[in-house]
Amino acid sequence: MKWTYFLIILTFNSALWARDREILKCLGEEEKRFHLKKETGPIYDLNQRLIAEIIQVPKVELVKEHFLTICSGENFSESWKLLELSIKLARNIFIIPSNVTGIQRSMTEGMIEDYVEATREILLSFIAQIQSISPTPNCLKEEIPELDQFFNEIKYLQEDIDTKKIFEGKDQKIFERLKNYPQAFEKCRARLKKKLKSESKAAPKKR
Repeated sequence: MKWTYFLIILTFNSALWARDREILKCLGEEEKRFHLKKETGPIYDLNQRLIAEIIQVPKVELVKEHFLTICSGENFSESWKLLELSIKLARNIFIIPSNVTGIQRSMTEGMIEDYVEATREILLSFIAQIQSISPTPNCLKEEIPELDQFFNEIKYLQEDIDTKKIFEGKDQKIFERLKNYPQAFEKCRARLKKKLKSESKAAPKKR
């Protein structure tokens, strides 16, 4: 259930909003790089989605260790690393400051749950977007075989068990291979080219 207490949020102490949102700065820097390079695509869209979700969770901080992992400058995408850790660690990626108490704390906890739920949908949308631009229909299945089991769990198990359990402890290979989808596409194009060339040679010549 989405929390929609924006009017109540606006009544929070202005000091809560004055605090710098370091994670938003981090994602904003990545967004800036996209604009400067005029890049679009799945990672750009992911950045936009996560900015929109994070901004709805006021007065929370990322655990310092996780923030440094995301925004160290060593990742190919800060947005992707944030999504990965959000899926794996869920609410444990965040820390609520001790001065947030009472109803404010309860609301913040609810917003964190909403964010975590949203990241699961964002991951599925990201995969679907990659699939839509894949050079061959079975490219992702061939390059990331772990996705088959993942989608089977989503399709057949979500009605019987808590959906969040499906996302817990996802194999690292899924995230590593998904983020490297351009390289996967190159392999699929090479196989397709080889197949078409082989079929062309095997085809009977017209007289």
